[in-house]
Amino acid sequence: MSQTLRATLRIGCKVNLFLEITGVRENGYHELESLFHPVSEPHDVLELDRADDAPGLILTCSDKALESPSNLVAKAYEAFAAQSDWRPGLRAHLSKSIPSGAGLGGGSADAAALLGWLNANAGDKALTAPTLSELAAKLGADVPFFLLNHPAWATGIGEILEPAQCNLTGLTMLVAVPSERVNTAWAYAAWDRLHAVQAGKGPTPPLTRLCPATMRPFCVSGTFTANSFEPVVFNHTPAVRLLKERLLALGAAAAGMSGSGSAVFGIFRHAAWADAAASVLEGPDTAVFSARL
Repeated sequence: MSQTLRATLRIGCKVNLFLEITGVRENGYHELESLFHPVSEPHDVLELDRADDAPGLILTCSDKALESPSNLVAKAYEAFAAQSDWRPGLRAHLSKSIPSGAGLGGGSADAAALLGWLNANAGDKALTAPTLSELAAKLGADVPFFLLNHPAWATGIGEILEPAQCNLTGLTMLVAVPSERVNTAWAYAAWDRLHAVQAGKGPTPPLTRLCPATMRPFCVSGTFTANSFEPVVFNHTPAVRLLKERLLALGAAAAGMSGSGSAVFGIFRHAAWADAAASVLEGPDTAVFSARL
């Protein structure tokens, strides 16, 4: 009888408290500087059942459209197996609650969770931390962050991570996701078009990290909550702009769009205010998730 190991992994997501596009490389990749912060809600659940008599990975998902080799969980398994030469028989079921196309990194988080589990159970075939991080970066720029699972500054194209001191303990975060989605490739192309028009004006000054007293209510750990994608996304998808405005009007101390959207976060100093705001915002066209930080 084959050995069977079972695990249930609860997988959170991320928000970008700060995101600035700082340049474009010759190969078309965008350089950025961003402050990533892990968030417990919304979350996915990955159930693993190891069976040595079943070779490779058998992946099922609550969203049947995601049951394919292109799923980042499947890609993570294959990449780890190729690098480590360990290919356990594994059945995996992914229950999705993190909305796709919302800038929350759900797919990357799922991939990182599986990589971490595989490495922890690989015995003498486990990869070193630098090798695992390098493998993760090849799957997606956000995947190494989820292996770290700690607030971090990201630079380069998002793959260079430095742990950040960002203490939001005691605050409450709402993550509001409209029914509209924003395609990441479109957002980058729209940003390129906007800045090509403005090229004759010279480079845009970098967003400052200094937080003057007048702006302190809208800062996080001395950093402006700002996102270079907001101008193009807000113009294209007004529902995203409206969510940010409503979060601030409902008492959020800071609010912003995560990644290239369409999710918007609001940080509240009082849990009761966050709960009241969630009850106002949630509806047929908007999902709202609450996380105590």
